[in-house]
Amino acid sequence: MIEEEESAEITFIGPGVQGRRRNDTVVMGAVQRRLEAMYPYMMGHWQRVSFEASAMGEELDLSREALEQLRTCAYLMDIGMIDESIHALVSDCTESGLDYMQNADIRRAVERHPVLGAKKLEELGFSRPIVLAVRHHHEWYNGWGYPDGLSGVAIPLLARILMVADAYVSITSERPFRDGCSPLEALDEITGYAGVQFDTWVVPALEKIVTQKAHESDSLIDKTLDLAIEEEFEQGQ
Repeated sequence: MIEEEESAEITFIGPGVQGRRRNDTVVMGAVQRRLEAMYPYMMGHWQRVSFEASAMGEELDLSREALEQLRTCAYLMDIGMIDESIHALVSDCTESGLDYMQNADIRRAVERHPVLGAKKLEELGFSRPIVLAVRHHHEWYNGWGYPDGLSGVAIPLLARILMVADAYVSITSERPFRDGCSPLEALDEITGYAGVQFDTWVVPALEKIVTQKAHESDSLIDKTLDLAIEEEFEQGQ
């Protein structure tokens, strides 16, 4: 029953449908709930992508409007994965602990999701920057990505940021077929693909954010240890 309500929510919300204005927050929430129901191991993924993408966007000095579009895109970028034919194929693999992208047939099916998602968002009346970012968030900087093989700055900036944020969150997250990496390990992997998969202008923004977080964590650990040693010393007096 819940799945039917969520699916209906996505369907009826649109510009001028039944006299209602589209509520982006409602659409984002409906898409997130539906995706997490279909892919439970992805719980929290889109919030984290939104957070990391926003942080990078601020580091890159994006406008307030662009930042808002980026947050919206993060929640909606995988709306095409709601397609039942894709879900059925992916579920068969993940339930057995296999990496579904290693199967050529499943990979081809999954690679349809940006096009399906962009088409749905266009039907719902989302702005062109959001539609294009969703369509192109799997394009590689060197042109090896999908669906259109765009390269360099021909890839919309929001899509280039989403690509980095999505990869970082994915690499640091547990999946049925692999363990997650540490933030610094993920950063090393992404930095190694700068200019190949990832934008050389966007990656340094992630590097600055991750490095700063690492320093803050180290500082907090040092302060905690110092406080513990001080308390132990005082108790021994």
